[in-house]
Amino acid sequence: MNRFHAPDGTSLVFDAYEPARGEAKAAVLFFHGWSDHAGRWAATGQRLQAAGLGAYLLDLRGHGRSGGTRGHLTRFSQLLGDLQAFRRAVRQRTPAPQVLLGHSFGGLVVLRYLETQPGDPLAAAVVSNPWLGLAHPPPAWKRFAARVFADLWPTLRIRAGIDVDHLCRDQNVNEAWAADPACHDLMTPGAWAEIRWAQRAVTDEGYRIDCPLLFLLAGEDRVVDAHRTRAFADGLKGATPPQVHWYPEMYHEMLNDPQGERVLRDVLDFLASRPSDRAPRDE
Repeated sequence: MNRFHAPDGTSLVFDAYEPARGEAKAAVLFFHGWSDHAGRWAATGQRLQAAGLGAYLLDLRGHGRSGGTRGHLTRFSQLLGDLQAFRRAVRQRTPAPQVLLGHSFGGLVVLRYLETQPGDPLAAAVVSNPWLGLAHPPPAWKRFAARVFADLWPTLRIRAGIDVDHLCRDQNVNEAWAADPACHDLMTPGAWAEIRWAQRAVTDEGYRIDCPLLFLLAGEDRVVDAHRTRAFADGLKGATPPQVHWYPEMYHEMLNDPQGERVLRDVLDFLASRPSDRAPRDE
């Protein structure tokens, strides 16, 4: 278990999958979804490792083995500081060019980071079904509670109500999520308010992104709104327009799909096509 501290002192933990021989071609920093944790993505880390990459999978604050209140965010910006500290921790292990890989909520974090940290170069970034909006709105009572308690009781613990059958086409994956005590399925009003703010900020400031970027989107995603994300991606017209891969038959967790190797190959092909001159900046 690898540990470092966020700028506010919160203890954060990550798993490392590094090539047994030689230097990694790139360091892939992975960020999981809401109510999730890094351990569920060990197979992805191992696949990246087998491809000659270093893979570093973070338990986001409030998740898994990392510190922080489960299901709560005080400020979304804390996650951006966490990401920057994570980059420094990985850089102490390897000088390899860094790539960000964010899934769902982790994809939202990555996109906001790309908009706000343009001075710290990355080799590339990949976002898998980033959470820019839900596929279906929450029940009316949850929306009401979120508005009322966002200021009055921001840490109120409410069930997120994730439908595990919508996560993946592999029911073994879904059943494992449901049985995993580290998958907390909680969302406080404070966290919901911060996430909604971040979604609006990402949508409004996408023009700030200046990094080779790949979107992985599932046509049958019933968790997040993949069509909204595709419209966002298609609207990014910067110096380096993003690539978009659309998988019409897949559910939310594409890297855990029975055909997940196909998605991973697309990621590896994208990274192999990137120039290698965007070396990380010394800090």
